[in-house]
Amino acid sequence: MSKASTRTIAVGVVGLLLLLTWGQAAAQVPAASAEVARVAGQVSVLPKGQQVWVPAAVGARLVEGDQIRALAASSADLNLPDGSTILVAENTRFAVTKLQYDPQTRDRNAGFYLVAGKVRAQISATAVQLARARQSNFTISTPSGVAAVRGTIAVVAHNSRTGETIVFALPSPGQLAEAARVTYVSRNGQQVTIVGGEFTRQSGTGAPSAPTPILNLTPAAQAMILDAGNASTANVPELTGFNVTIIPSSQDVTLVQTATGPSAGGDPRTWPTSAGSVGRDIRFGSVGRDIVANQSQPVCTPSSLTTCP
Repeated sequence: MSKASTRTIAVGVVGLLLLLTWGQAAAQVPAASAEVARVAGQVSVLPKGQQVWVPAAVGARLVEGDQIRALAASSADLNLPDGSTILVAENTRFAVTKLQYDPQTRDRNAGFYLVAGKVRAQISATAVQLARARQSNFTISTPSGVAAVRGTIAVVAHNSRTGETIVFALPSPGQLAEAARVTYVSRNGQQVTIVGGEFTRQSGTGAPSAPTPILNLTPAAQAMILDAGNASTANVPELTGFNVTIIPSSQDVTLVQTATGPSAGGDPRTWPTSAGSVGRDIRFGSVGRDIVANQSQPVCTPSSLTTCP
């Protein structure tokens, strides 16, 4: 074999190895962190694997496995690498279970777990567009279920005393209500999709309620949705104890994918419906099939988190 042929083969092998290496790197979204942008009152962080809470400071970085809590009359803001933000309300314990972001492709994989309390997530416009194309995941889980956020503002509250989870979807100013969408999947696989101006409530292991207009709530209750107040989980044991279970993000992503069917992108009005949806309303195709609410269940029941008219 000639030297030229040997050199050609060597170059080809090196090129192939480079392509394989690039492909593996491209398939993996780099790990990222959430920056603590604001702290008010008693806010602390529990680093992964540690047993001691330390005071949270502006500029601190939270990575996968870290937890943050805000006690009474306290709150914090987190900035995510894609431009999204999360408000951690008072009496809240919150964990980062998955956080990856590629600044070049803007692909994102973000998973969080709400042990108790209330959080408000505002997704950046760019991230919302990627979520529409199914290139971006953003989930907020509770012991009761998983909220898959597709835009733009989502408020998730979980009362560990009552086992109640409430999920709100709100549009940003000037945004169409349909653009703000959250699919909530309970631990037993029942699901409901809400759009801007709606909420759903799940009590214990029951089914999530049908989408309910936020306007059905009293003005006082509506005003409390977005703020940092959250008296309902004051002094719950989960705020201070270490013996809490946090479900990995991978399990919750699987739960959502199993419940909502194949991935779909583009205009929600053109998404195909999925087979096997007996007992569910097809509202937004395979991304969010609404459950049929129990007709005996009142549309709005009094709660420690919200107040009915």
